[in-house]
Amino acid sequence: MKITPTTLTINQLLGSSNEQFIIPAYQRRYSWGEKQWADLFNDIKLLNQEDSHLLGNILCLTSNYSVGINELELVDGQQRATTLTIIIKALADMFKNFGIDEVHNELEVLLTCKGIDRKQKRKLILGDLDDIDYMRFLNNDELDKVENENLVEAYKFFLNEFSSFSVENLYEYVHKLRSNTYVIRLDVANAKDAYKLFETINNRGLRLSSTDIIKNFLLGHASLINEKTLEKVKSYWTEIIINLDGTKTDDFFRHYLSYATQKRITKSTIISEFKNYYFNSVIEAESLNEYSEYSGLEESTDEDVVHENINFEGQKDIDQSTVNKVSITEFAKRLKDSSTIYKMIRNGSFEVKDYNKHLINLKRIKSFPSYIFLIDLFQRNIEKNDRIKILKLIETFMLRRHICEYRTGELDTIFSNLVNLKDIQIVNEVKSRLFRYLPGDNEFEEKFARHSFRNNEGRAKYVLEQLEYNLINDQGEYELTSGIDLHLEHIIPQKITTKKSKKDFGDWEGYLGGNSSGEHREYVNRIGNLTLLARSLNISASNNPFQSKVKEYKKSNIALTQEVSKFDDFKFEDVINRSKILANSALELWNFN
Repeated sequence: MKITPTTLTINQLLGSSNEQFIIPAYQRRYSWGEKQWADLFNDIKLLNQEDSHLLGNILCLTSNYSVGINELELVDGQQRATTLTIIIKALADMFKNFGIDEVHNELEVLLTCKGIDRKQKRKLILGDLDDIDYMRFLNNDELDKVENENLVEAYKFFLNEFSSFSVENLYEYVHKLRSNTYVIRLDVANAKDAYKLFETINNRGLRLSSTDIIKNFLLGHASLINEKTLEKVKSYWTEIIINLDGTKTDDFFRHYLSYATQKRITKSTIISEFKNYYFNSVIEAESLNEYSEYSGLEESTDEDVVHENINFEGQKDIDQSTVNKVSITEFAKRLKDSSTIYKMIRNGSFEVKDYNKHLINLKRIKSFPSYIFLIDLFQRNIEKNDRIKILKLIETFMLRRHICEYRTGELDTIFSNLVNLKDIQIVNEVKSRLFRYLPGDNEFEEKFARHSFRNNEGRAKYVLEQLEYNLINDQGEYELTSGIDLHLEHIIPQKITTKKSKKDFGDWEGYLGGNSSGEHREYVNRIGNLTLLARSLNISASNNPFQSKVKEYKKSNIALTQEVSKFDDFKFEDVINRSKILANSALELWNFN
């Protein structure tokens, strides 16, 4: 392995006019936040003139240098490199505002490079997900269209910090940044060496995620095979990152591994379980030094793993030696295909509208462990109606367990063990297996009436919407709006004792009487105190607060809310009684019959 380490000031790093840093398409988005910005800003600000600050390592995959612009692929260091350009942009703009064009121009030069044609190009090119946003940011163009707000927020953060600086302070900061701040640039000529180094580098920035380590492991192995394989695996990984944009990528790999291995995978075991699965699945893996360590490895003994007492008839441990092995490119393709399915599950973006309706419901209920089985379900060749029936079963299963506050830790095991079901009679098989862990009717009805929906607005809205459809006997012709257009309305307000609440809503404390403040905490978030109300129906207040609300409720087209308007009064006893009535309806709605 040939490594060329060079200690460079920031001025030297960015000052070469014929070098351009390229962040590969397969890298994650720019994700540094205020903590990292503040740390970097203060590290430089607090330097004495004779001191220096080592920013860390930057790992570059280089090729032979030529006369034109030389592109250096940033295998590691994208977060720091991007942040440095943002700081420089903020400083350049500050000097421009002061009318000091000389320093402004010097700083702008650090953000550009030139080829033989002498045309200026950007010093830094970001990955596919961020580069359009980065260009808009640098050009101060259409900032309202920037998807990755971290880029703009970082710029605003540094501008705000510099806004209190005098011109002399700015000069001093520029000197410290350009001349007293260093990086160690590690230039590696071969991709296989670059990926091998990646995991050994200790970054000052965000801790390496499981996704980062998996990416490096997969691309590193591909680089050992040949260039064609590396480029193919890279292209699949790029699609994976695009598919998972906006999601916690580690969650996908945990769910994918649970689906693939049919067992519970914890956050702390993602890396070891991935390698275990990889070495037992990929043909070319036998050539790696780690193969003997992982092939045939038994189930993880990580202390964080909780083995649930869940047994299924006919359930068998997977014998990895019998798994048909595939090529590394086919393995990467399967990962990519599953990430595409995962994206469609999370976003509810299938062509079949009924799939999306239930998937969105599952998201609102917070049914993320079910994604383990859903990755499998949407790759099966089964009838559309069977999928819909299974989604309904999962919806009922998850809501009942959440309402009854059953343990969530066993859900990963439950759903990973559905993967081994055959397609024949799959609806009945799913129903049979889930039924064993389904809260009973009496327990569900009783706990539904007493359940607190505090901090679970999405789940509360979902429940109320389904109760509304049931109340009006909807035949699929009616769909409630969601989001900001439809409010979760607390009939007895969430706050009744403060001066502001009394000013805005009236004297509910006096209206309810007795120990109202103590009872309020117990009843305010029960289903009987909740309904749905359009955003446009502003609630007015008076000395008789409920009657004021009734006037607005009567204007609503929602049957549940219209029914509340028929009450003469609404106190804690009414919350209890209405909760019981709605619990009875819930039992009819969420069942396995």
